[in-house]
Amino acid sequence: MSDELRNFTAYIEQLADKDKRWSAWRVLNEAGQGALAAVREGLSHHDWHVRQLCAMLLDHHWDEASLQRLVLTLDDPKRKVRRAAVHSLGCDRCKGGENPIDAVPLLEKRLREDKSIKVRRMAALTLAIQQPSLRIARILRRALRDETDSKLQKSAKWGLHRYGQTRTQVAVTQAIVD
Repeated sequence: MSDELRNFTAYIEQLADKDKRWSAWRVLNEAGQGALAAVREGLSHHDWHVRQLCAMLLDHHWDEASLQRLVLTLDDPKRKVRRAAVHSLGCDRCKGGENPIDAVPLLEKRLREDKSIKVRRMAALTLAIQQPSLRIARILRRALRDETDSKLQKSAKWGLHRYGQTRTQVAVTQAIVD
């Protein structure tokens, strides 16, 4: 193990300590790409706080290998870890580039099957902020039909509204071109 990885691993361990957690998180966040190997390892840590914070770090600092590993945390026993993973996998806004993972089917599964309403809400919101598409609109319509939670429905309605605006803009642009 390199000295750099060993140092970042020490900070990963500090994420489990409530008194050192946020200072360690800041160091790892500032290290960015340099800390990814340790952050990936942290996704398997025995302490759920560490797994959650590592999932959160991957929202802004990621590579394809890290996102592939993050997919496994969607089945974590702790709701807060799954919720962080849902956001980090699906939030293209935070990625600042093309997401190499097709997150839509993963988010759809969490929206339909997760036992936690908070994870399902996050999945609905994360789908709603994706680039609008017919595929996402179908998923959000199904959520409106099947879910009774008002917060989840609000996210689905907002996403469908965005989809409708995008469709209208495309139609207007096409009419101008023609």
